[in-house]
Amino acid sequence: MELVFASNNINKLEQVKLLLDNDKVLMPKDIGIEGFDVIEDGHTLKENAFKKANELYKSCKKRVFSDDTGLFVKALDNRPGIYAHRYAGEDATDKDNRDKLLDELSDKANRDAYFLTVICFIDEDGKDYYFEGRLDGTISEIELGDGGFGYDKIFYVKKYEKSLGQMDINFKNQISHRGLAMKEFKKFLEDKYENLNN
Repeated sequence: MELVFASNNINKLEQVKLLLDNDKVLMPKDIGIEGFDVIEDGHTLKENAFKKANELYKSCKKRVFSDDTGLFVKALDNRPGIYAHRYAGEDATDKDNRDKLLDELSDKANRDAYFLTVICFIDEDGKDYYFEGRLDGTISEIELGDGGFGYDKIFYVKKYEKSLGQMDINFKNQISHRGLAMKEFKKFLEDKYENLNN
């Protein structure tokens, strides 16, 4: 089943294809929409996810979905929150964001944090649906591992005694916030549409 993902991030696209077990997930440019970009000025992950999906739906009237993820750190009053991917500035790299977070936590004893992903799906009739996934952990004092992207190298999951950056990609996809949200989304698609291969 063809779905259009409201993102230009090829890393996320490949991850999403794996999680949904669907090679027919397309990016906006694949359907002729160049330079797709939405200002994420919502106050919640749900608002931002809807805004991205809705803008894409209005352009193509196809089944579309988007996701938005935040990192919430207890000692920092839940910052960076919804601003996780631009925490160190609009043009910040993943490393810039990690460095800023580690610096702000340098004198904090409590390093508890959680990731939350919200997926918005808009069907062919324009109706929106939402799916969530949460992963609890702590922020490590140094970078651990060389896998993943974003904050993966400093997000430590006590239960598995590893950072997300140290995990095998297939294992991470099973237990991560995005993986859990996608699992719910996939189940919904299987229930709503009998044959996902069409």
